Amino acid sequence: MLQSFYTAITGLNGNQQWLNVISDNIANVNTIGFKSERVTFEDLIAHSLTTFANSTPKNTEIGGGSFITLTTKDFSQGSFMNTNSPTDLALDGEGFFMVKDNQGTIYYTRAGQFRLDANGDLVNVDGMKLQGWMLDDNGNIARALDKINVPYAINPTITTKIYLVEPTNLDSRSNVISATFNPTDSTTFNYVNSMTVYDSLGNPHTLSFYFQKTGANTWKVYAYKDNDLTTQVGDSTLQFDTDGNLTSGSPFTLSLTLTNGAASPQSITVDVSKIKQVASDFIFYAKQDGFAKGDLLGVAVAEDGTIKGMYSNGNVKNIARLAVATFRDKEVLVRKGNNLYLPNTQTFTPAITLGGILSKVRSGFLELSNVDISREFISLITAQRAYQANARVITTDDQILQEAMNIKR
Repeated sequence: MLQSFYTAITGLNGNQQWLNVISDNIANVNTIGFKSERVTFEDLIAHSLTTFANSTPKNTEIGGGSFITLTTKDFSQGSFMNTNSPTDLALDGEGFFMVKDNQGTIYYTRAGQFRLDANGDLVNVDGMKLQGWMLDDNGNIARALDKINVPYAINPTITTKIYLVEPTNLDSRSNVISATFNPTDSTTFNYVNSMTVYDSLGNPHTLSFYFQKTGANTWKVYAYKDNDLTTQVGDSTLQFDTDGNLTSGSPFTLSLTLTNGAASPQSITVDVSKIKQVASDFIFYAKQDGFAKGDLLGVAVAEDGTIKGMYSNGNVKNIARLAVATFRDKEVLVRKGNNLYLPNTQTFTPAITLGGILSKVRSGFLELSNVDISREFISLITAQRAYQANARVITTDDQILQEAMNIKR
């Protein structure tokens, strides 16, 4: 008789724990990156006996109730919420963000609420630093996995190279000029255009290029600085073939004498190998590798996890690549609060990849909780009824014991 009491108590305890899990799921319905939990029940055996009659087994098994053997996490994708903040990130697919605390412990999370702190580090709401790989000026990984730091300012870079690229063109229909070149006399040149370069202090300087056709398929180019038409800083003779392709005259070097405290003389290599000479209008399209000091205006994050800084000098710089980690068995991850996970033993190491491989990185979005309210309410009703049924078993057992006690009367 007493066994049924204890069996019903296991049902009460198990369903009470189930109600605890359900209430935790519902409480976190608005928690960014939260993954819901579900319970797994297993049965208890109180008595098991096997006898044989005529070589046929006869089993007598009396259960001892049930218990919750484990809870499992549902790592399915949550919905996205648009925040319009470029440092709010969501993973569209597998994996976890990696964040490190001040003690050096790396945690894993799906909550992508990040911001720039006063030092330019990307941190979450608890100040833990987002992990990734910093990039060099060529966009290559520069060092080992570490915090991501976005500089609030970048130093000026001196111009050392100029490229005249397609669709730069010298009009082959232009008249040959035999007069001696004079930058103040427009009749002594066919075309002029200017561009900006920078010295070692980030000061801008204007370079003007004058083009003079001196013969069939032959041009002279002269360069002057900052509207100083008395001092030529460089020149070259350009020779083209009958198809309009440059055959000689590239590259050539400019030498700029400066008196403003910047490095002087400043040497600039001019590559005009892509210039054409065909029967079309003049086009001047130049690039250079220098820029002035720049202050951070904004941050953008691409789908492949490339973090870009946009600066006041017009430079858009690739700063870092985001790291994304995943585990073969996600059940090794244990909740540590604050939307963080840790593997239950350090022997379980994740696979760490660049963003965009396991999942796409969505900038300006946050992943919402994947709790399904309707399903949780159904589970809530089920758990409540199961609890009531087990309580009724105890009440019935009590009535039966009372009847047994009344036999003596």
